[in-house]
Amino acid sequence: MSKNTYVIGFPRIGEQRELKFALESFWANKTDFSEVEKVASQLKQRHWDYQKDAGIEFISTNDFSFYDNMLDMAVTLNAVPQRFQYLKDEELYFAMARGNKDGVAMEMTKWFNTNYHYIVPELSLEDSYKLNADKIIQEYQEAKEHGLTCKINIIGPLTFLGLSKRIDGGDTYELYGKLLPVYEELLEKIATLDDAVTVQIDEPIFVKDLDTKVLSLIKPTYDKLANVASNIKIAVVTYFENSCEATKILVNTPVWALGLDFLYGKENFDSLKLIADANKTLIAGIVDGRNIWKNDIEKSVNILNDIALHVKKENILVSSSCSLLHVPFSLKYEEKMDAEIKNWLSYGVEKLEEIALISKIFFQSEDALDEDEREILAANKKANLSRQTSKRIHDEKVQKRVASIEKFEREGKFEQRIQLQKEKLQYEPLATTTIGSFPQTPEIRHARREYKNGNLDETSYKNEMKKYIDECVAFQEECGLEILVHGEPERNDMVEYF
Repeated sequence: MSKNTYVIGFPRIGEQRELKFALESFWANKTDFSEVEKVASQLKQRHWDYQKDAGIEFISTNDFSFYDNMLDMAVTLNAVPQRFQYLKDEELYFAMARGNKDGVAMEMTKWFNTNYHYIVPELSLEDSYKLNADKIIQEYQEAKEHGLTCKINIIGPLTFLGLSKRIDGGDTYELYGKLLPVYEELLEKIATLDDAVTVQIDEPIFVKDLDTKVLSLIKPTYDKLANVASNIKIAVVTYFENSCEATKILVNTPVWALGLDFLYGKENFDSLKLIADANKTLIAGIVDGRNIWKNDIEKSVNILNDIALHVKKENILVSSSCSLLHVPFSLKYEEKMDAEIKNWLSYGVEKLEEIALISKIFFQSEDALDEDEREILAANKKANLSRQTSKRIHDEKVQKRVASIEKFEREGKFEQRIQLQKEKLQYEPLATTTIGSFPQTPEIRHARREYKNGNLDETSYKNEMKKYIDECVAFQEECGLEILVHGEPERNDMVEYF
């Protein structure tokens, strides 16, 4: 195991989407929930092993979820909408996520600026919060039985409140006083699990422009949480941007570590002196958890060396920039992919190896690498150079055309253009349209599957897609919409139809 290596979180779906298929079978009433739990147990163990085998020191528990971690936190806190409170266990959980015959599902919205969507907790002044730590405790104990002592991931109280909505109107932070004691109780329970426990508290809300009210809650929150138990080490983790304002406050609390994103939050470099002066551990996010490209190992080591000019090396952990949930699982099964393009890529499992290798070079040196590691480093340099110079990406003709552009604005003023557009398209000042594509239908899914399996010829397949497009357009015209969308197929395989 490599010392000083850390992963914010790991994908849960499984390398061959095992969790997805198990859930769909359960939802279709083809299997019992015990089958889903069996698959989940196998996946968690496999995913812990991937991280252990890669040499990761800080591996997570409670990053796994049957649906969504914000939903998990809502259940943990008993933040359950009134319409679902008569339910329990998996029936309650999935009703909150997907709805049932008696109530609509809770809202979903984007997790910051990613394509991941989370379940939005519904809160009100009438709520009565109480702790249900069963999932968190069970998963930690599962890891222990598997031979691993892992950290525990939880969504932080300020992020939970900030990303929730009040169904009775008002400010979610008004519920702070009711919610924080439940977090304290949770940490008290966690403290009983081991002689020493590391708890990662995710507070990505700190990368937003926070008003004075929210900033004023940071210190009392983490003064309290960090003092719940002496055997708990708290790491407050942020990602996707800089969290400089929050960092200024957090360094003056008893938390053990701060996790910062140094890829998408360049301004986090400005916080290094504060972290060093406070003698905090820094979880340095330098392996991109959001894109599919191979990390530039040499560049990452240089970033760490710059960080080490301010923060002592022994106080630095080499980490992913965010959870690896946001990238595909593994390149292992990409058998049909073009070899050159595949050589440029790094998915979740591969990023674990990058973290470990970067850490070894940073803390020891390239001279400490064994023969296999040297080959991996050389291949990494070669792949990055190939991608930088490949004509598949860098077209000289396009570069010349771009270089020859002299005009960078449209002809005419906006006021003139918009008037012509309205006259041409004949729509009202407040035009009506849909938010985007129509959902896939069972017929579309069936046609795509049959076409992919060779049971449907291309002409028949395209006719099926065109039929659906025509139906979508006709429906919108019948509704009286002014700006129409094409449905689902236009995203990929039917662009030539228009």
